[in-house]
Amino acid sequence: MKPLPRTDATKPAVGRTGRPFDHSSDATILATALDLVGERGYDRLTLDEVAARTGKAKTTLYRRWATKEDLALAAIRSIGRPPEVDALPDHGSLRSDLIAVVDSTWLGGSERRLAVFAGLASATRSSASLGDVVRSEVTEPYVEVYRRILERAAERGEILAGMIAKIPVVAEVVPAMSTHRLNAVGETAPRDFYVTVIDDIVLPALGVAS
Repeated sequence: MKPLPRTDATKPAVGRTGRPFDHSSDATILATALDLVGERGYDRLTLDEVAARTGKAKTTLYRRWATKEDLALAAIRSIGRPPEVDALPDHGSLRSDLIAVVDSTWLGGSERRLAVFAGLASATRSSASLGDVVRSEVTEPYVEVYRRILERAAERGEILAGMIAKIPVVAEVVPAMSTHRLNAVGETAPRDFYVTVIDDIVLPALGVAS
């Protein structure tokens, strides 16, 4: 039996010159793209500036990502899940665990993470595809961390049975307040803002003393 002909989907990826793509610099390029999104916002991101900052030829980037949106999609997908999804913080109390998420090293720590989130806010308004990826790759995993921490607190008896039904809604409060702050004020909030949200909104909503 003759082997089936190779389709475009099975051929090795090659550039316009027929050379295989070099993926060795992808992580650096995508991290730099996220840095620039955090510094300038998605609207002002350019492949030329990413190339300049990474020291890569512009043609290298354009062979890998034909448009700014393609690069941004790849950068967002490179973020990965918060480490707390796989290893929830466990500091003995609900308040301590929630603050540990605020202080997470995910995405380079809270300062860089919030700056990237601020930059991505404009991306979600610019493109439906970017909005979908931000929700699936960033927002939903972040909400999942809060939900699981609240559910574990309920299992430990910190949240009374009558309040457990509120957990799915309350789990969205910190991420939602972050988004609101970005949209309303146009800047990221300091750590104290999130501590106040936890102490004055999240914990009281569940009947937990701060």
